[in-house]
Amino acid sequence: MARRSPVVYLLHFAAPYKHARHYVGYSELLAERLAHHAAGRGARLMAAVSAAGIDHTVARVWKGADRTFERRLHRRNGAAPLCPVCSGKAALGRAQHVGAGAR
Repeated sequence: MARRSPVVYLLHFAAPYKHARHYVGYSELLAERLAHHAAGRGARLMAAVSAAGIDHTVARVWKGADRTFERRLHRRNGAAPLCPVCSGKAALGRAQHVGAGAR
């Protein structure tokens, strides 16, 4: 059985989907949730991104964060300042690539 560990995570899209370039989510089982996103299940935005064939990367993870923190990030209206990929601070090899073809 997978160990539950609450996290808030930021996904960076390889290309914009309409207005969206990022997705912020919460999970206690991150690997399973990322598999759902890659398969086009779960969040409506991630299903559309997957159907459009847009790859995404786990750009940032806040370990131990709760849903209140996730809501605070959503209310910011713009995840780009939080994204190390957008700010050019992402270390090569550290981001976890999740392709639309990884279904």
